[in-house]
Amino acid sequence: MDSLKSLLDRRQYDLILSLTEGSVDPEALVYRISALLAQGKGQEAMGLITLHREKLFAFNPVLTLRTDFELRFINKQFEEAYDDLKYFSDKPYVSQEVEELLRDLPGLIRTNERNQELAKRYAPEDIIRILRTSQDDYEVLSLLNYLQGSSVAQYAAYLKEILVSERHPSVKTYALLLLVSTGYGEEVTFHKNGKVYHLVPKKLSPPYVGEAFNGFARYLEALATDPSVGSIALSLLNDYILDVYPETVVAAAEDPLLATALIHLARTYLRSSLGIEGYLERYHLKTEDVEALSAKIEEAIKKAPTLRI
Repeated sequence: MDSLKSLLDRRQYDLILSLTEGSVDPEALVYRISALLAQGKGQEAMGLITLHREKLFAFNPVLTLRTDFELRFINKQFEEAYDDLKYFSDKPYVSQEVEELLRDLPGLIRTNERNQELAKRYAPEDIIRILRTSQDDYEVLSLLNYLQGSSVAQYAAYLKEILVSERHPSVKTYALLLLVSTGYGEEVTFHKNGKVYHLVPKKLSPPYVGEAFNGFARYLEALATDPSVGSIALSLLNDYILDVYPETVVAAAEDPLLATALIHLARTYLRSSLGIEGYLERYHLKTEDVEALSAKIEEAIKKAPTLRI
């Protein structure tokens, strides 16, 4: 499937869809679903997952779970989400990571369902007022969480204002991600972390998706060996990705330097006495390179300001 991976990296989604037409191979289905999601075809992607979820779950259970429920939330299919939860919960034990995901899902479903109900209370003029004038970061983030699908296009002009505003970086990043999720095709200006970006959202890849990220997440947790270290390292990675987005953090499924830097940070947070000498020797890494990248990641995470209330 190297050809499909390279096509996905080059964002040649139509070609991926052509090559995977009618395929029931689980790896081909993963790439087909990724291409559909990149084109904003969430309903079609959900249909594929539902039709082939048995083989998709066997091939990559964590990715299948995350994609399934993200699409249910986007499509506002909460009853179906509860049905899916029962289906996956009834399956035999796969791994601790899968069990933890299943444990967290009831709360996630309820939260998304409640948010959708609250969203119905907003009149268009209320949405515009909050987006343009509210000083409460949590209120704006909550509202942005409601704006999905066609609603994003309706409020695109106000989202673009947020991108160049003095709002919290997380608020601005989420506004950009909404434009990315709907394939917004016009160039936008984005101010973040003292930098100015000129971007076309539909050409950007969203964070936390794609073969490179999923492969690296598995690689990182396997390399950490200790589940606690792996969990913290992955959490640090997720925070770092969001803090520096739209810059790329994960470019390959295997990146020993990035993985070692994250493991080094995670062990530091846990006050572990274990060093990283084994990783340095195995991957021919330099101590100063690992420490420099660890410091860069930690600085980016710590620099993120507190949300205003």
